[in-house]
Order: sequence, then C-alpha cells, then structure tokens
Amino acid sequence: MVKRAIVDIDNTLWQFSDALYTELSGLNRNFPPPATWTNWDIWEGFCSKEDFYRAINKVHANQDNENYLPYPEAQRFLSSLKDNNYQITIASHRSPDHRKPTERWLERHDLIYDDLHLSHRKTEIYDRFTDVVVDDIPQFLEKAVACGAKATGLIFPWNENYGNNGFRFYSNLDEVLRYILNSCAPGHSHRF
Repeated sequence: MVKRAIVDIDNTLWQFSDALYTELSGLNRNFPPPATWTNWDIWEGFCSKEDFYRAINKVHANQDNENYLPYPEAQRFLSSLKDNNYQITIASHRSPDHRKPTERWLERHDLIYDDLHLSHRKTEIYDRFTDVVVDDIPQFLEKAVACGAKATGLIFPWNENYGNNGFRFYSNLDEVLRYILNSCAPGHSHRF
C-alpha cells in the first residue's frame, strides 16, 4: 500500500539556518547566531522584517549553490522512504519563483521525490491522506497532527519546547526515519 510523506527542505534536508545566518550577519554583524533563535521574530532589533525576508529569498534563489549541501543522511532518508512505499512530496515554504534552483539542488544531490510543492501556504496540501509530515516548524507539525498524520522533524532551539504537542523531534534524519518506519508499520496505525 502506498503511503504519503510530505518532507520539508529547510532545516530538514539541509542546514538552512546557517546559510540564512550568513546572509543576516552581512546585514548586521551583531546578528545573533542560530543557536539563540527561539522564534521567528529574530530580526527585531537587528534588521527590518523586509530585509529578513529578502535574506531568506536570496538563499532560496541560490539553492543550487555548490556550498549548500544536504545533510549526509538526506539521500538515504528519502530513498528509504521510497523503498518503504512512500510517495514523497517535497514541500517548502518558499516562492514558486525558486522552483528551478530547488529542482537543480535536489537533482544534483540525488534527493528523490515524486512531487515538489513550493508555496507560502504549504500546509494546504496536508489532508486525511497524508501519512507523515517531516518539518522543523511546530505550527506546521500541529496542522499535520490535526489532519491525522504522524509528524516529526529535527530538533532546533526554535522547536525544542514543542515536542509534546503530538509530534517528536530527533537529532538526525536516521532517527526520524526509524521513528517513521516503526510508528507507521502495520499494527501501529495512527488513524482512528
């Protein structure tokens, strides 16, 4: 039976926060490092909201930069999902204008997927047919749980206090994969 997995890109398949920090520290050398980011209003007092979003867009527009590497286990993670009958939708909270550099990056690093969804409303594709969502943003994972999906992702300072909201965070994608395969195995159904 085919299952559906929706997998984020930023801070899920690669360390986006480090690339963003490089851009932000270019705007203000006093910008705090990612280890201190506990929410998304991190720009306050360091740059304008517009500059913050311009920095995000700059990273996304240059996604196929040869220095932007996926996590070492990202390829194995996606391949293992595929081998376990998951249809994989890569869904990123980014402008559809960045589709080409995103596709090139995924292809360059042999990151397999069935569909690519780029939107500032990516949770619109979560529905009762979604089996698992992998993301780092607690609000997106809460929406996944509300739709009946298993939800998980990598742990970061901005999400570590949300792990008891119906989803789990792990240190690496190998641990995320074990959780998905064990919790979504036959006999461990999450649908009621």
